[in-house]
Parts: sequence; structure tokens; C-alpha cells
Amino acid sequence: MYRIFYAERDTTLYERFQEQNTGIDQILELTKNQSGSIVDGKYRSQTFNSRVLIDFGSEIDTLTTAINAGKIPPIGNSVNSSSVYLSLRSSDASDLLQQYNLKAFPVSESWDNGHGYANDDPKTGDGASWYFRDSDSERTYWNPDTTQPGLSRDVGGGTYITGSTYEASQSFNNQVPDIRMDVTDIVDNWVKGNITNYGFIVKRPYSNETSGETLGSIKFFGRESHTIFVPKLEVVWDNTTFANTSSAEITADTYIPYFKNIKSEYRTSEIAKLRIGVRPEFPSRTYATSSFYLTGERLPTSSYYSIIDSVTNEIIIAYDTTGTKIDCDSNGSFFKLRMDSFMPERYYKIQLKIERDSGDDVQTFDDFYFKVVN
Repeated sequence: MYRIFYAERDTTLYERFQEQNTGIDQILELTKNQSGSIVDGKYRSQTFNSRVLIDFGSEIDTLTTAINAGKIPPIGNSVNSSSVYLSLRSSDASDLLQQYNLKAFPVSESWDNGHGYANDDPKTGDGASWYFRDSDSERTYWNPDTTQPGLSRDVGGGTYITGSTYEASQSFNNQVPDIRMDVTDIVDNWVKGNITNYGFIVKRPYSNETSGETLGSIKFFGRESHTIFVPKLEVVWDNTTFANTSSAEITADTYIPYFKNIKSEYRTSEIAKLRIGVRPEFPSRTYATSSFYLTGERLPTSSYYSIIDSVTNEIIIAYDTTGTKIDCDSNGSFFKLRMDSFMPERYYKIQLKIERDSGDDVQTFDDFYFKVVN
């Protein structure tokens, strides 16, 4: 099962512009301009980094309520728990190393989102910046005592908590720089009340920020980008039971799955239980007194679904052997889908992947569409 929560605010902290806020910019950027580089046509004698702040705010309260109500399993790394992933979609990247690592930590102090853009001239200082965590009128410095020191100064760059359960990371090796980072431990600390939720800080490892290497720039779609790619948390767990299964698994070499109850439109408030039937593509000729579509055959237990934006063909929910497994009961195969996981007023496509013979027989089907409306 998937449950998606969307960011409520985000901003980039630029060391090069220590008092600038970019709280309503459409792009979040991780960049490093090392000493000796040419930036905007000028020689730079100092190393400058940027870091990203992302806060899910009341969405974490909603997650906590759902866990306490038993609608989502407790967060953790056991078989019967749920896992949490931070997802950011890249819009552009340049000068990256073939192999690199990114990290996320829980922010340790409150901060204001602000109303600035990266291209503002003059620069906007109303909101979180490299030096400050609030507005022009208050000018509260980030506390340098709660984290590693600023890169080239005693303060700056946000403050965050470190430790074995307060750190997440993702390694990249010659691949697309989209982030899908396991942040289960950090979110678990928020849900349990071990620390106050001030959001994530996403950054390069401190040793990379202070090195002399060229590490390039990664730009991500932000909350204000007005796209389907806004920062999100994906909560994933296995809710399959395969209970009271009296129907037989489909045995035909070629077959056709179909949805028994899919609607053309769903409201964001709906949770759909989508029933899937399956029949042989070329049934044997026989005499019967009832429709062949009433067959009790079902999909194999190693069947999964994926959700794709039908316009952009971008994957919204990817195949996952835990979170997108198709369940079955005495009435056949099914899966549940929360419609608040999707941006409204858009069309989506369901793709099914069905595996048999220990993965030697894999077939996909994707001619199933629906729209989400407010």
C-alpha cells in the first residue's frame, strides 16, 4: 500500500548569498562552486555551497494520527512495519561526478519559508537564508553549536541533528539524480516525539562541501513548481493478506486482465478498492450457461501495479514488491488506491506487471485509465 504526503514549504540556502531567501522559487538547488571557479563570468576565490530545506509540517501530524488509528503500520524496519522515502524529482543537472552521495538530516530549529526568488534583484531577505532562519525584522542566526560549523564562517547553512537514527543517505552511480531516499528512521523519531519536526535538510556530505572537487549542480522541482513533481514522502507497506482464496490462479499462456469496477473519475477524498478479473486470451471452445467473464480465476500472487501520468508518461507510483503488490480474496484479485495521493484534474494510467514461473514469465498490461478531480 502507498500513502503519499506532499511538502508544505521548501527553500534553498545559498552560501554565496548569505542573506538571500528563495522560499517561493520553483526550483531547489544543490550546488557547489569551488574556489578558483568562474561563476557568472567572475573568478571566485572562495568555495560556495547550497543546501535545501523541505518541511512536511502538518502532514507528519496526519501520518502520526493514521498510525495511531491503525490505518498505517508503525514505522520501522521489521516485516510488519511501514517504510518512508523522501522523493525529489530532478529538473536539470550539470558537472556531476559519476559517483556521489547525498544526505538528509532533521532540521533542529524553526525557520520561515519566506517570499523570495533566486533571481530577485535586489535579493530578498525575508525568510530563511544561509545566515538567518527567519525574517528581516527578527534576524535570528542559525545556532552553530547544534551541528558542524559553517563552511567558511562560524554560522550558517542551517542546523541539523546527527546520529545513527538521524541520518539518511543515497548513493548515485552514473544514474539519473532523482532522489528516493529511505528516511524511515528520521520520520519515526518525529512520529514518536523524540525530536520536534522542523523538516529535512538535504545536502552533500560535509567532507564533499569542504573539498576542492568540482561537484556540479542538481536542480529539483520545488513545491511552487506547479508540476506533478513536487517533493513528497512515500509511506510504503505490505497490506496483502491473500485471505479466503478459493479461486484458482490463471494458467493460460496468454491472458487478459480487466478491471471489474474502475470508474472514469475519482474524487481526492476517495479510497478505491479496484477489482481485477482475468481470462485466457484464447479460451477453449465449450458450451456453458453463464458468461465466461464470471470465471473464478485470479492473478498470481507475484502481481504488481504502477501508476503513470497519462500526459507526461512519468511514473507516479513505481512497481514495488512491498507497496504495490496485488492482493486477492474469495472474490478475486484487487488492490486499494488512495486518490489523495495524486494531483487533481489529471488523467492517470494503471500498468499491471504479472510474474509467473519464478520470474521467467513476465507480462505487462496498461490500457486502464482514470481521472482524479477535487
